[in-house]
Parts: sequence; structure tokens; C-alpha cells
Amino acid sequence: MKILVLILLILCPIFSGISQIGMGQWRLHVPNKKALDIVSDGDVLFTAFETGLMEYDISAKEISMWDNINGLSDINLSCLGYDPNTKSVFIGYKNGNIDQLQANRITNIPAIILASIPGDNSIYKIVHHNGFMYFATGVGIVKIDPDKKEVKDSYYPGSGEEAILDIAFTGDSIFAITKTTLYKGKTSNPALADPAQWSIDNRVPVLSSGTYEYGDIETINNELFLQRNATVYGGDTVFKVLQTGFELVTNTTFDIEIVNLGQINNQLLVNCTGVGFLYNANYTYNIVFSPYNYGPYSNPNNVVLAQNDYWIADNELGLVKYKHQEGSQFITFEGPPRNEFIALDWNKGVLAAVPGGIDGMVPAFTPPGVYYFEDEKWVSFNRDEEALWTGQLIHDNLSVSINPTDENQIATGHYSRFGVSIIDKNNGVVDTFTVNNSELDPRPSTNYCHVSDVKYDPEGNLWVLNGFTTNPLKLYTKEHEWYELEIGNVASNKQSYKMAIDYSNNLWMSFNNIGMVGYNPGSSITDISDDKRINLNSGANTGALPSNNVTAIAVDFDNEIWIGTDNGFAVLYNSDNAFEGGAGSYNAQRIKLDFEGNVEYVLGHTSITDIEVDGGNRKWFGTTNAGVILLSPDGLEIIKQFTTENSPIISDNIIDIEIDQQTGEVYIVTDKGMVSYRSDASYEDPEMADVQVFPNPARPEFDGPITIQGIRFDSDVRITDVAGNLVYKTTSNGGTATWNGKTLQGEKVASGVYLIWTSPNQTKGRFVGKVVVAN
Repeated sequence: MKILVLILLILCPIFSGISQIGMGQWRLHVPNKKALDIVSDGDVLFTAFETGLMEYDISAKEISMWDNINGLSDINLSCLGYDPNTKSVFIGYKNGNIDQLQANRITNIPAIILASIPGDNSIYKIVHHNGFMYFATGVGIVKIDPDKKEVKDSYYPGSGEEAILDIAFTGDSIFAITKTTLYKGKTSNPALADPAQWSIDNRVPVLSSGTYEYGDIETINNELFLQRNATVYGGDTVFKVLQTGFELVTNTTFDIEIVNLGQINNQLLVNCTGVGFLYNANYTYNIVFSPYNYGPYSNPNNVVLAQNDYWIADNELGLVKYKHQEGSQFITFEGPPRNEFIALDWNKGVLAAVPGGIDGMVPAFTPPGVYYFEDEKWVSFNRDEEALWTGQLIHDNLSVSINPTDENQIATGHYSRFGVSIIDKNNGVVDTFTVNNSELDPRPSTNYCHVSDVKYDPEGNLWVLNGFTTNPLKLYTKEHEWYELEIGNVASNKQSYKMAIDYSNNLWMSFNNIGMVGYNPGSSITDISDDKRINLNSGANTGALPSNNVTAIAVDFDNEIWIGTDNGFAVLYNSDNAFEGGAGSYNAQRIKLDFEGNVEYVLGHTSITDIEVDGGNRKWFGTTNAGVILLSPDGLEIIKQFTTENSPIISDNIIDIEIDQQTGEVYIVTDKGMVSYRSDASYEDPEMADVQVFPNPARPEFDGPITIQGIRFDSDVRITDVAGNLVYKTTSNGGTATWNGKTLQGEKVASGVYLIWTSPNQTKGRFVGKVVVAN
């Protein structure tokens, strides 16, 4: 039965209606706005998104999703193709990988990846012709037999020096276009693998000036059409290639950007930014794909006709059933709108996420946004939809924090003329702060506020880390008053990074190349006479950090400060006394292990990007190239390590981590998107008011752990049969314990009712429950 269940998980897509994932399971959070391509068999639509494939049954109106966790072999999709003979969908990826989806099964065709060809392996277009599928790639053309699911041939027009962007056929000729050149060959030529068998089609010029570059080619009624884009805005054109030259299709240039070409029922489709055109034989368009419902303009990447309706893969709005100003429908699934994230926060069942980033020390001008995930639903606030953001020079979210006294309130920090925005979940952006209406300061010689981190404290005050300024620590109180705090000259005019607040209300902040700064505001924020400050760096008696580049700060349940750097990590055990200590007495400690007679630091010189503490006081480390590492509460044991080699994690370069402390789900932001994993730890419930045992009953096909969640921290958990005989025992990770359905001897238990007894080791209280096991 276990083998059968595994096969079904691999072969069957996960439907969008599924709620929380089970213990030990993964899910990919596929962004739902940027639709890259679309194909159809007439009844079902297949739409490519950045990290997943949406399958939509038009008649049943049912959505199902394919991603790398439930069937696809890779992420970062680039394009689609459809073979009517085998009724299969081909999926191309940016790294050259290829999948074939046929009869609800995925077959991987990894020929390009296994060939390890250096350079650009991306799949740019997939074209069906005479029973074969042709793939335009960065290294040439690959011909695949869809029946046998194997590569039949490879062609290298131009010796593979330029990426092949598209392929077309007329008569017995095959055409391949690069940015500069149109190549031509004969499909009947068995030696096309030889670059010398291809010739330059001199009917169109070879481009070399950099003023123009070619894009797509398309065959309509055995005539060839060619896209040429100007490198400056407003000069794009579409040509029809004649026997002795070429001519403009529209007798003019486009004053908008052409994205690509396509066809619908032998009519030329020209997709542009903001609009799509479908031309008739007289070179006049008879359909214009824009706008939607008197609202946003379309940005089509491709359009198909299915069941007498046009369906658009829109670059900004996902899959759209097109009705010109007559009720266009947006077909969507649950997911964040974008794939790029820089920071996360969680509080009371709400996960907040922001896209953004910087380019070294300067803004990247990424459009702002705040997204939150609650009750399995994503909600977004974007610049064009928020009155206080629209038309403003606001960009580059760098941080986000949820107010613990009001989970409807979310703050985000920017690197722009606007430094901080306050969002209300019910009303959108309700306040923004600049140098003119707050204590925020700009970076010298610029108009930009650099707010690298924001943190609400337990009272609802917002602490703001405003880098590149004389006094980078600012405070916006719950009474709506701004203050500027002095944390010492060492942090003045430095680029700021991270901030954490410990259980003694001390603030710990990191800055470029100076280590970490600690600040105790004393008994009164406005009275600076009792303020205390400290700087921990890599000096032997001034912190002993592994590096002066502190990249992560976390506070554990013992009020110990875990400090990640680009050269490993250390722990400040005496955080409460560090402000009073003399030289060397407040040093952070590196955790050591004796391995085969050699003393080594735990995680060595690993570059750390984030540290998070789960409900069991365990530490989750994000790294730049080693994935996610889970350490025991004391840091002496590596419990798990998730990499692209041993898990569904989509990249080993981790940007940020956040934990849903109620369910134990660990959200992981990588440089390729967001993925999450449900761990076996959560915060305790002191009242044990809503203890959950799942699955219950545990049926024969279930092969995961039985989970007891919502109990007290560090509880002893015993499983007995109804006669009171001990079957299994364990200790909870925070408020969660798991049972593998086996005895202490490792044998699978018999079918029946089993009792669950929990008792916390450090406090009073107990829970008694039961679970039914059917084997």
C-alpha cells in the first residue's frame, strides 16, 4: 500500500482547494499573476506560471496545479508546447529541462541538462511540426519524438553562437531566428546537425548595430512573419518575408513594445505590452485584446481559442477569459502575486511577506507591495491599487512586521523617498512616513530613506532601523509619536541590516562591517541618561564574533542571542549582563564539537542569512549555499538539513525564514521563490484549549506521523493501548509531539484505539486523548 500511495502522490496533481499540509510535507507557493504561456487541447487549458503549471478544465471549471513537489521535475518554467497526436503538453524550463505531461503523468526528458552544455540552456519556444516537437534553446534546436519521448536530433544554426529564439516551417524549409540573424535549412536534409548545412536567409538583413534585434517568427498560410524590436522604445515592427525581401505588415512601426508573435486559426497574433492584436489577411486587425472590464489593460504573453472563447496568459493578471469590456473573467488559484520576496513576519495566524531588494548599497527600484497569507488565502496590496502609494516615488520594500497588539496592522520599511508604510488589512495603506512627517532621515546626498528593518515590540511600539544616518534607531510609539535614539557613533552613517528585540527589551542591531550593536533604552524612552549601549565585533575581547558582517540575529527562549555572520555563527549567552561587563566578559561563544579527535565549530564557516527559533527552542538557519539547517536547542546537533539534493526546496540560497508557530509550518524564501515545510514543533498552548490529534482515525493508506498539537511546552507524551500497556513515548517539541504509529521496538501497532497521555515537565496540567489506528 505504501508504494501505491507514493505513486499516486507523484502522478496526481494537487487541487487548489487543499488546505494545510500534513506533518513533514512540503508545498510550493506558486505566484498566480505572471502567466508566461498557454496551450489547449480544446477542452482543457494549460497555463505556465513562473514556478508551476495550472490545468483548467473549461467545462467543469476545475483548477489543478502541477509543481516540482507533486510531479514537475523542475521550477522556473519558460514556455509550453502541445502535440495533438499524443495529446500531450511539453513544458520547457529556463535551465533547459523538459517535461512531457500526458494522461495525467509527467515524463522528464533531461537531455539538455545531462549534456552539461555550457552557456544559455533556456527553452525559448516549443513548436509542433509533422509529428515532432522542436525546441528553440540557447544552445541550438532539439528535435523530440513525442511518442517515444526521446531526442531524435540536434541542430546548431550559426554554430550555436547565438540563442535560437524561435522556429518556423514553410514547405520543406525550417527557419531559426536569433537576435541578429535568420537561418534557413531543409527539413529533408538528414545532415542538419552540421552547422554548414544551414544558410543565412539574406531576404532580411543581418543585424549588428545594436539598434534592432529580432524576436519571434511565425508561419501563417505558408507565409513567414518576423518580429523586429528596436532597442529604444517605440520602434518595433512586424515584417512579412517575401520571395525577394520583406515588407511591413502594418505599413508603420508600433509605438508600443511587441512581446512576441503567435497565431490563432491561421491569423497573425501580435502580443504587445498593454494590448494584443489579431490580424486578418488584409493586415488589419479585427480583434483587440484590451482592456479588461473597463479596468486594467491586458499584457498578453499568449492567447488561445478554446470552446469559442479567447483565453489570455497575461503577464500581470494570470489566466483571463477574454470578453472585451463585457465581463472578462480572471481564472486564478491561491498564491502570492509575485515570486520575489525579501522579508517575512508571522503573528497569530498571519504571515506577512514583502517583495523588494537593493543593489549593493543603492535602491533596485522594485515596485512596493505587502502580501499576507491567512486561513489559506493570499491577499495583496500593490502600488497601483493603493491611493497613498499610487504615483509616488516609493519602492524597494526591505522589511515587514505585524503588530502583536493588532494583527490587522502591518508595517513595512522601504529604501525610497518614503521610508515606512502602515497597512491595515481591512483598509490597505493607511499611513506613510517620509523625512517631512517623521524623524526619519535620508541617506546623505540623496532623497532616499533606507529602512532596513522594522519591528513591533510587545506593546505595539514600532522600532525602525534607518541606515546611513547619524542616529539610525528611530521609534514610532503606539501613541503615534516619533523619537530618535542615540546608539553610539560606531553605527553612524553605516548601512544597517537586521534588528531583534529580546525578552528584556534590549535591541540588537547589525550594521555593515562593524558587527552588532546592543541598546537598552532604560526605564524611559525619552530619558537618555539611563540608556546603555554596547558594540560586539570580531575583536578578541570585544565580542569575538566570527565576522564583523552580522547577517542574522535571533533571540531564543532562554534570552540567548544567536548571531549569524558570513563566516558562521556565535551565541551571546549572557545578554542581560553584557551591558555591564568589562572587556572580554561579554564575548559571544562559538559552539564546538569534538569530531574524531578534532575540535570543530558547528556549521564551520557557513554563510548565514537568517536564524529563526521554533516552538521547541530549536534553531533554523538559512544559508547562502547550503539550504536550511535545523539545530537542536543547544546547537550541538544537526537535526535536519534541507538542500536541493535531498528535499523539494527549490534553491540552496535562502533569503529569509519565518515560522507559523501555531502549526509549525516553516516558510522559506529563496532566490527562486517561496516554499514551506510543516515541521514537528509549535508554540505551546498553556490552556490546552484546542488540542488537535491528526489524522484521526489514521487509515491504512496513511504513512506519515500521527500528530498531537496544542499541548504544553516540553511535555512527556505516552501512548498506551486501552489496557494501559505502554506502546510508545516521546517528548514534545514545544507544543507538538508526533508518533510514527509504531511501538518502541519499531513494530507497526495493531488496529485499535490508543490513548494519549501528556504531562509537562516544567509546569502542571495534562491532556488525555485518543486516536484510532486502522492497519
